[in-house]
Amino acid sequence: MSIIVIGAGGHGLSLVYHLYKKGISDIILIEKNRIGYGSSGRNASRFRYHFNSKENVNFAIEGIRFLIRESKEMKYNPLLLKTGYLWLLDNENIDIFRKLDKTWSSLGVGGKFMDCNNFDFLKYGETCYFAPQDGSFHHDYILYSYFEVIKDKIKIIYDEVEKILVDDKVRGVKLKSNKIIDGDIVAVTAGAWSSLLINDVPIYPEKKEIYITENIKFKVKPLVIDTNHEIYLSQTLKGEIIGGIEDKKDYSFYPFTISLENTIKFLKGVRNLIKGTEGIGILRGWSGYYEMTPDHSHIMGYSNNWPDGLYIDAGYSGHGMMFSPFSGKIMADLIADNIKSKFINIFSPDRFKNNQLIQENMVI
Repeated sequence: MSIIVIGAGGHGLSLVYHLYKKGISDIILIEKNRIGYGSSGRNASRFRYHFNSKENVNFAIEGIRFLIRESKEMKYNPLLLKTGYLWLLDNENIDIFRKLDKTWSSLGVGGKFMDCNNFDFLKYGETCYFAPQDGSFHHDYILYSYFEVIKDKIKIIYDEVEKILVDDKVRGVKLKSNKIIDGDIVAVTAGAWSSLLINDVPIYPEKKEIYITENIKFKVKPLVIDTNHEIYLSQTLKGEIIGGIEDKKDYSFYPFTISLENTIKFLKGVRNLIKGTEGIGILRGWSGYYEMTPDHSHIMGYSNNWPDGLYIDAGYSGHGMMFSPFSGKIMADLIADNIKSKFINIFSPDRFKNNQLIQENMVI
């Protein structure tokens, strides 16, 4: 059995790693740019249990448990920290969060409503919702922990896949260099680019920007989400403030640049929200894509209408990196052993045509 994995981000590397752990070495990993080029190397490195759909909360509960366990085996320490998530609420959001808190509490991940004055780094806010279970990690250490294990054990090709070759089943791929790579199985883990390879998969690129300020004294431990002012932020251990703003764009593969207008908006938001940030400047920034689906939930497994041997793991809509260790294990079990996790049915690509959407509104 020859397996081709397309995309060397978190999900592709995790899949290859977990296949290799099962004793499979006939694997070809194809990456058109470099390791972690896409969303896996362009995110804010956070993990959370708190979503509005039970399906995603349950996936997070199992996924984060797996992340914590697997992090102890990684070559590089991914620096998992429980920092918490902190939402600033207005009257409308309070009612929404009361309903969400009942769901989260029933699943064992409830937070607490608090007076925002308890967080003395905030300049404003009345009622806050604090979820202490959520946290942060370092995505590069996860990526390269997997890469270090597999880099000399499998074949890696740096080229772009132009087409997946199929008849009644998968036969391989054609590269942009016109080379044909034979394979019995093709797993697409290409993030926002996945729908370019499987046309009937509804995954769309939404450009997002992240900014980092100069460092100040460490004070903002949780990720702070202010939906009214459309900003989220936290601090690195070094003391830099990292975050972004809500900036809706049409779905498209925009260049990886950052906007001066948005940078200024973020900087003003930081200065308005966090005490002691007057005069702080922006140090650097970058952009990447959220890989959005119609219901903002991910897609994994296969469609019953696809040729045998075609799989996908993509479409995480802004919360993918934290789930890459878990999804790689689930997909490896499916491909190598035909072990079908309950999540394969839940997050199947067939849910869109079967009208079984998993509507997820908590995209940060």
